[in-house]
Amino acid sequence: MFTTDTLAVQAKVRFDRHGTIPRWRNPVLDQLLSSRLLTIHRSPDFDHFRSIESLGDHRSIPLHWRNFAACFAAVTLKSCSIYLQRSFPRILQAQYSSTGAIVAFAMDDAVSVIIDGVEIRSPSVLLVKGEAACEIVEPQANLNGFIKFDAIEDRGWPGEAGAARLIATQPAALAALRSVTRDILLLASNSADLLAQPQVIGQLEESLLQATDHVLQTPSQPGDAGRVDLDNYLRLVRKLDEFLHHNAAQVVHSADLARELGVSVRTLNNAVVAIRGLSMHRYMRLRRLWNVRQLLVQGAAAEGLKAIALANGFWHMGEFRTLYRDLFGETPQQTLDGARQH
Repeated sequence: MFTTDTLAVQAKVRFDRHGTIPRWRNPVLDQLLSSRLLTIHRSPDFDHFRSIESLGDHRSIPLHWRNFAACFAAVTLKSCSIYLQRSFPRILQAQYSSTGAIVAFAMDDAVSVIIDGVEIRSPSVLLVKGEAACEIVEPQANLNGFIKFDAIEDRGWPGEAGAARLIATQPAALAALRSVTRDILLLASNSADLLAQPQVIGQLEESLLQATDHVLQTPSQPGDAGRVDLDNYLRLVRKLDEFLHHNAAQVVHSADLARELGVSVRTLNNAVVAIRGLSMHRYMRLRRLWNVRQLLVQGAAAEGLKAIALANGFWHMGEFRTLYRDLFGETPQQTLDGARQH
């Protein structure tokens, strides 16, 4: 049982000597600058504190007032919104609200939060479908990420509508979701023009959805493997490959693929894992990398290298070069230079 006095003591112990989050814990938030796509709101004290209204109705009671430094950054894409929040020691009554779902997670492993009496242990995420109330205590300031999805049809995410659920996940999956969240916020801060391109926004959202799919995957229960209909999975993957072959010039999102094939995203991913031995995300990425290579081998213009990467769904150029080099043993530019020499 936690009392307000106990929590205040814990907060005092866990804070640094200034009572705020150590700066090494929130370098991304400190790097962000407002842009036409990124909004930053800083609260100098509790009297001027502003909650993230788009997430629902929130009422906070501070556990102490020392060195108050709450802040949040927000960016809105086409069908989802992303928030990064530096909170403060508080008791929080949260009434989350969305037409689809809200996914909340700590941006580092030093989180300290109690939700509905359960102390959160990393790695885990909070999934809210529709509207749901949560009783939350934050003994210390935390750095939290929130993704609000307008719609989640056919994703196969666990939990019921109108409920909040804590979901344990794998460290690598949570790290990937954190990374995508950071990248998008930094892009919105530093490269707003890039995010103005509809194709790039679509790929950013797909990256978020895929990372969230991975975080929310629940392990198969014992005996599930014996019930899997591999024949149906095989037919489904063959239909997938046929569709991708006839739409090689397009970057197709997982939800659109699942809808085209008449299944949920979860079922489609399970089929690809069973037949191809890779997650759908990795399988699709592998195909897209090979498509890029085919175009480069044909001697695409150097100034079109970035355009080719974007057209195939690679919006993070540094990551694209790393993935390409790891797969083919050379950089995209080296492939292009070799094609020109022949």
